[in-house]
Amino acid sequence: MTDYLLWLGGVFVEDALKHPAVSTAANRWQKGLLEALNQKHFPVFELLHFPEPVFPKGKLRPGVPNDVASDFDNCLVNYWNLPVFRTMDLRRVYLKAFRNICKRRGKPLAVFSYNPTPWAAAVGLYAQKYLQVPWVDVCADHYEPGPGWESYSPGAERAAGHVFLSCHAFNSCPYWPKMHLDGGINRLRFEPDAENSPAEDKKIILYTGMLNAWGGVSFLLKAFRLISGPDIELWICGPGINSDLEAARKSDPRIKFQGLVSEERLQRIYRQAAVLVNPRPNNINGNTMNFPSKVLEYLSYGKPVVSTWTPGLSPDYREVLEVLPEENERCLAETLQNVLQWPDERKKQNSVAIGNYLLNHKTWEKQSDRLVDWLRNDVLLNFKQDK
Repeated sequence: MTDYLLWLGGVFVEDALKHPAVSTAANRWQKGLLEALNQKHFPVFELLHFPEPVFPKGKLRPGVPNDVASDFDNCLVNYWNLPVFRTMDLRRVYLKAFRNICKRRGKPLAVFSYNPTPWAAAVGLYAQKYLQVPWVDVCADHYEPGPGWESYSPGAERAAGHVFLSCHAFNSCPYWPKMHLDGGINRLRFEPDAENSPAEDKKIILYTGMLNAWGGVSFLLKAFRLISGPDIELWICGPGINSDLEAARKSDPRIKFQGLVSEERLQRIYRQAAVLVNPRPNNINGNTMNFPSKVLEYLSYGKPVVSTWTPGLSPDYREVLEVLPEENERCLAETLQNVLQWPDERKKQNSVAIGNYLLNHKTWEKQSDRLVDWLRNDVLLNFKQDK
């Protein structure tokens, strides 16, 4: 049988991203990597469920096949979405589905899981113990695991390999073998044309992503109060509600909330922007254990990117980001204003540097090559020797 990779997690259709429990960033990240793996290395089979808030806030039996993108072979499991019982049932249905997949397709070369959830650990540890198939824990985000990682997700420490999006998580993790893989891009989106060039009559500062505390929207809004000028606007795209944003919009008509927009509309908005901003704060539990994946999406448009510095970023991003010297509202406001005044030659030099950096290090093709090399030479080899 042909070798394949089993991926616990997966890619949903665009309409499903309107659901508040489905992460657009996670969807984009997984789609990029899985497409590269599937096209160049191994077939990928997804085993996944549709996330919902616990009943009665969410559906009792979540998920229908049409929610899942058709890019890969997949199995969507249904579960009883009841308090307390949900986690237990997800373990049960994942294990049952995994056994059935192995009966039909044979054993996978490896099991990968997007985040070390209890059901991922159940499948991964079963695969290692009974089928001699290695489990790779891909940690996209996590609360602080403690100095000795004693609070890391139970069972995940026994995975045969560990991949971290956060540079800090990779460096501090005591488990081996491990790999740092923060993300990638499919292609550069630099093509300037009349429709997609930044608007000449206004200067748009753009933020996309979460509206909660982890994203830093409230911090950005406080900084924007210090920026004057009727030609400078702040555009915000993302799902959900933020009370600070609602109040700011009422007092400042320069703030435009776009909500959750389609991928096509989002690309047009990116091209209209003059500067992109990642205001993710450091003082939120968990922000050391994740990577602000919007940074790579921002950079793919060749625009200046103003960013806080969180430990999830690897040091080489300082070459292509405009990093705040201090994390406070005045510094953010001043940095944004300075970037908005860049001459055309500075903008061109910046876009060239970004393009070289991304093409040399951050395409999904290159990242998938790195992952497969590591899988073969570190995970599979060590796993066989241990057996």
